[in-house]
Amino acid sequence: MVTTYNYKRYKMSEYELGKFPGAKAGETADDFTIRDQGGNDVSLEDYKGKWVVLETGSLTCSMYVKNIPGMRNLQSKYPDVEFLLIYVREAHPGARLGPHESDAQKLEMSKQLQDIYREPRKILIDSVDGGMHRKFGGLPNMTYVIDPDGKVIYRCDWAFPKLIEKVLADRSHIHTDEHVQIITAAPWIMIPVVLRGGWDALWDLAIALPFITIAHVKADWANFKAKLAS
Repeated sequence: MVTTYNYKRYKMSEYELGKFPGAKAGETADDFTIRDQGGNDVSLEDYKGKWVVLETGSLTCSMYVKNIPGMRNLQSKYPDVEFLLIYVREAHPGARLGPHESDAQKLEMSKQLQDIYREPRKILIDSVDGGMHRKFGGLPNMTYVIDPDGKVIYRCDWAFPKLIEKVLADRSHIHTDEHVQIITAAPWIMIPVVLRGGWDALWDLAIALPFITIAHVKADWANFKAKLAS
């Protein structure tokens, strides 16, 4: 069961895979107001009339980091689309980089992320208590594609540029498949990213891997049964 939003150490129990609250494909996206890196309030309503791709991530989230080259290519290929990164809680906090304790700290982490990973997108910073993140699903690296009327045409529990590109190439349809079978990012990406949290963060992930695998298999099976029933 999920406890504290900004958890101090990662455990699989901090996430409930298979549960995906928030507006589904075909529904109007919930509005939100968060800050940009200049300290300005930005709401989803500000982007009405534009196509928007949202992705969540953090400095210690390898699932997010794996996407950066692909998202950079999409941004070049689809200049009519607003690509936004929402900075949420640290996926793998530890002794080197712990949980966010203030808006100022979270802002500073977003700037470090931008420099370290050469993030090309506009970065919006969620509140310390994760108001936007929890409303949209609470997963570490989820994505939403929202049309100019504010309707969700696609969302997924894990972001993959190739899947997002398929949606952007076929915008006239609602895409309802919102689950991807995945365990974690490749080790050569995962290990250095998680180490930004600290050696203890990497240890926590290693300890949790069997539970992560079980949780993903259960989510995959539940999704398969739901498809059969539909």
